[in-house]
Amino acid sequence: MNRAHHIEQGTIKLIPEGAERNSNGEIHQHIWKGALAAAERVRNQYEDTGPWDDFEWGMLNGKLSALRWVLGDEWDMLDT
Repeated sequence: MNRAHHIEQGTIKLIPEGAERNSNGEIHQHIWKGALAAAERVRNQYEDTGPWDDFEWGMLNGKLSALRWVLGDEWDMLDT
């Protein structure tokens, strides 16, 4: 979703297949087309793929933090 936003804003440019990439601000059109198809498959497979609000992100990160702690990381690691 972030890449789609950057493409819409023009900070990432779509370039034709075979063209040489000069920076991370460019992506080949056929790669982007494949990424969109893969994203659609994920959306069809799972019920809730976002976008989520700040509360939902906080809940998700809290759960991941608890799992890391159970698996042996320090509680205040905050490396989610």
